[in-house]
Amino acid sequence: QRVTAVVEDGNFAVEVQEYSAESDDYQDMLKGVKGSKMNVRMSSRSMSSVLGPMSSWSSSERLRRSSWVHKLVTSWEFEMLTSFFILANCATMGLQAHQDVSGGIGEGWRIFLLVTEHVFTSFFLMECIFRFKAYGYRGFLPTRAEGRSNLLDAFLVIFTGVIITWAIPLWTIISGHTPQSGFFRMLTVFRAIRLARLVRVFRKIPLFREAWMLIRGLGDSSRTLFWTVVVIFFVTYGFAIFGIKLLVEPLQAMRADGLVPEEEKKIDELMVILEGMDKLMFTLVQVLCEDSFHAFMREIVYFIPWAWAYFYAYIAIACLVLMNLVTAIIVENAMETSRTDQEQQLQDKVSKQAKEVQELKKLFEMMDADGSGTLSWSEFKQSFKDVEMQKKWRLLDFQPEDGKELFKLLDDGDGEIETNEFFEGLTRMKGSAQAKDVFRLQKCLEKFQQHLDEVLGYKPPQSEAGNSDGWSRHTT
Repeated sequence: QRVTAVVEDGNFAVEVQEYSAESDDYQDMLKGVKGSKMNVRMSSRSMSSVLGPMSSWSSSERLRRSSWVHKLVTSWEFEMLTSFFILANCATMGLQAHQDVSGGIGEGWRIFLLVTEHVFTSFFLMECIFRFKAYGYRGFLPTRAEGRSNLLDAFLVIFTGVIITWAIPLWTIISGHTPQSGFFRMLTVFRAIRLARLVRVFRKIPLFREAWMLIRGLGDSSRTLFWTVVVIFFVTYGFAIFGIKLLVEPLQAMRADGLVPEEEKKIDELMVILEGMDKLMFTLVQVLCEDSFHAFMREIVYFIPWAWAYFYAYIAIACLVLMNLVTAIIVENAMETSRTDQEQQLQDKVSKQAKEVQELKKLFEMMDADGSGTLSWSEFKQSFKDVEMQKKWRLLDFQPEDGKELFKLLDDGDGEIETNEFFEGLTRMKGSAQAKDVFRLQKCLEKFQQHLDEVLGYKPPQSEAGNSDGWSRHTT
């Protein structure tokens, strides 16, 4: 055998050719290999070290993917059932919280909530077991987004379900020791973390695409939000320093000079929210949130008439400028995330392909005038004369003059186009040619050239540096 590695523009392919030991081609091939035996051995060792673990992992992965558990876990019905249980669990958690506070839902509801909590815990635990069996431990590694999601789900189920719902009550029964009610209530609060599994529902179901975009945008904007808080802190801190010098100290001086009792009482009330860096910064945050700040600002303006300029300058910088800039950055990040979301792009691609298939099916039914399930040349030619079907052909980038050539391309030689020929041919011809299609065509032409050379008895000259078309060949 002659194995040839072909590399061009990052694409890699391997050709295997059979030779007879008595043939001249075999003897010529042996002569070309003698000078590069060491390179061949190094390449073989390198390839074995790289492909060996990969091949064993791929075989086990193929076995796992072919199991019924993997098919169940990756099915749309399983995702919908899991999403339903997550939503139902969120609803019962709200009722449980209401029961813990008011206790007004009755004994029957209390028993119902207790039973459903065990049902939810059992279902979610079985879900984690199935996912582990389907994906293996690699499916829970935090190196990928799907692995992080599975790992978080497993943590929530084990901690908030198995430990809090089953392990702690069982421990109290066996040991006879009842934990403090406050401590136990604090642990049950962690069950609310299970609401985070709603993210899985939003991510998997197309109906909640907008909600998933909001959640995804919030996560991607966490860094922006952090630095926003930092910048707001320093802006508020700087304005508080100016406020101490420009507002608080003059008000203290007025109170020390003596005022009528009503005015002195007003200044004392203002000092409660202004006297000190912490108090003034808290007041400025109230101004930033536009939380009824005009009431005390009018009191300050009564004593210091130009004080309104101080507060409105803070509003202009911190609220109007900074907040709008932050909003623009967050919106830009969310839009960029939406454009680069690979999973969403995959769903959109599948949806687009399904839509194209439906359009082609409708077009085929319109063209099949006799309902035979096949298209003859007369039916195919008539479709380019019909006004409505001409529009559909133009949407597929085909003109009436392309009809004869298109029929020959779709037909396999029997003079009629069957359904699978119609769908497969138009689907492959729609859009621009891909690199792998061009590469496949080039390989077919090369094999055709080789067969033609064998038939004609032509032997191309061998070159150690590679042939003239730019292909790098290493022969063993």
